[in-house]
Amino acid sequence: MTGEILVRGPALSEEIRNYIKNHILTNQMKPGDLLPPENQLMADLGVGRSSVREAVKALQSLGIVEVQRGNGLYVRQANFDPILESLSYNMRFDPRIFAEVLEIRVWLESAVIEDAVMRINDEDIVRLEDVLRMWEQRIALAEPHAALDQQFHDILYAPLKNRTLVQLFQVFWLAFNSLDDETIQSGDPALGLTEHRDIFAAVKSRNPVLARQRLLAHFSHVQQRIERATGQD
Repeated sequence: MTGEILVRGPALSEEIRNYIKNHILTNQMKPGDLLPPENQLMADLGVGRSSVREAVKALQSLGIVEVQRGNGLYVRQANFDPILESLSYNMRFDPRIFAEVLEIRVWLESAVIEDAVMRINDEDIVRLEDVLRMWEQRIALAEPHAALDQQFHDILYAPLKNRTLVQLFQVFWLAFNSLDDETIQSGDPALGLTEHRDIFAAVKSRNPVLARQRLLAHFSHVQQRIERATGQD
């Protein structure tokens, strides 16, 4: 797939980006595959080095390609990094967005938890129990435990075997953890643990309806704290 690009100006970078994306799709390239070198792109498209580099930089920011210095240009694994960067900035710019992002997370988790409960196996149940045990120990020692909260939810939804859903949840966790607001991050550690134990009890008994109810009850308390922190109560 070659052919000189005739447009110039602002449209040039977009044309080069489209060419590279179409090259990836047409050749059914996979993450980690090597793309044509810079000089070849210049020759094939009849454009200058600066134009190619501008287009590549834009594709990097979108998480589509990865430049390895000295090694070349590679197809990147699908990711939500651009969304994460945008969310992290926007939540600092307008704290109300934090509450909206949390609401999206509540909608997603409450929509899938019943399926997760029906698919979870005994090994995952044991793993959840281990997380809760470590969580209790860390609270007793006044040690950080946010990572265990995330681990609990990761294990819970792993049986769904949906990589995109897992990555989307990762975006939410990373965005939340990037915030510095102590009011948002704080809460009653014992209450959080108790609510997760309640969710676990419903999961262990394979009661999807009860698990969803207890998940929503937990998120209701979290949302109240967020609303107070953002002045929406």
